[in-house]
Amino acid sequence: MGLLLDTHHGRLISLSAHFVIGRSPVCQVQLDDPRASAEHAVIAWTGERWEVRDLGSLNGTWLDGRRLASGERAPLRRDARLGFGGAGDAWMLADDRAAGPTARNEATGELVHATAGLLALPSAEQPRATVFRRADLAWLIEVGAELRRVADGERLELDGATWSLLLPGELGTVPETLKADGSPLTLGDVELCFAPSLDEEQVDVRLRINGGIESMLPPRSSHYVLLTLARARLADARDGIVPEEQGWLYAADLAHRLRYTAERLNLEIFRARALLAKIGVVDATQVIERRATTRQLRIGAARLRVTR
Repeated sequence: MGLLLDTHHGRLISLSAHFVIGRSPVCQVQLDDPRASAEHAVIAWTGERWEVRDLGSLNGTWLDGRRLASGERAPLRRDARLGFGGAGDAWMLADDRAAGPTARNEATGELVHATAGLLALPSAEQPRATVFRRADLAWLIEVGAELRRVADGERLELDGATWSLLLPGELGTVPETLKADGSPLTLGDVELCFAPSLDEEQVDVRLRINGGIESMLPPRSSHYVLLTLARARLADARDGIVPEEQGWLYAADLAHRLRYTAERLNLEIFRARALLAKIGVVDATQVIERRATTRQLRIGAARLRVTR
């Protein structure tokens, strides 16, 4: 996540995908310099790099000592120096890593950032809502068992708080990959191999990649959710059900079977996705698929094995 340094006060500010700077209270960074315009400039993530754009300010936006033309866009590199309304370099891009989805609490100004492409609200420890990107680049939000599309700038009411969603318009960098050829690792490349203990108190999961490479996943409580869904999909396959209909369970039925609350089930789903995203599976969110209209879900990986 990009970081903007206020060199005068020593504070670091996390950049969202679209970050407006000016004197207006609607700006993510509110300036008190009278030379700055109400909405002076915007710093944005393009999908490949950070850019700064002057918004027609009266006294100009300055980049490394050069005044940008009105409306001009300019790329930002790490350690680039910025001034808003004057040539003094009051700001610096301290980190130029890719932007991910971010949400801003409108009451407190708190920013919550994504981890491995998954944005959990109000936090990863209590993921009442999860925002993620689908393979077709659409942004989705999952609240409980409900799934729908969302857009940049959309407001979300959650437990009495209002959050503004700040979503990149393009894909960011590809996560680290486990494939030897360096190409992105997807669910279609892997087989998930489950080995539960006799009492099923422990579930080992191996991720087998095309070409025979294997990786043992670290132990997680979410493995048992994946195992339960894998068994349902494998049972449907044995019964001759067509692949697109295999393994679907109602979320409420799954929670009842596991003796979980709905909140506990959603937490384990978030953890399962986050783990695969962390190791570089680019479509990790689809390890649990949901049907928006029926509140059904299933394991998204088609290549599954369960052994003792």
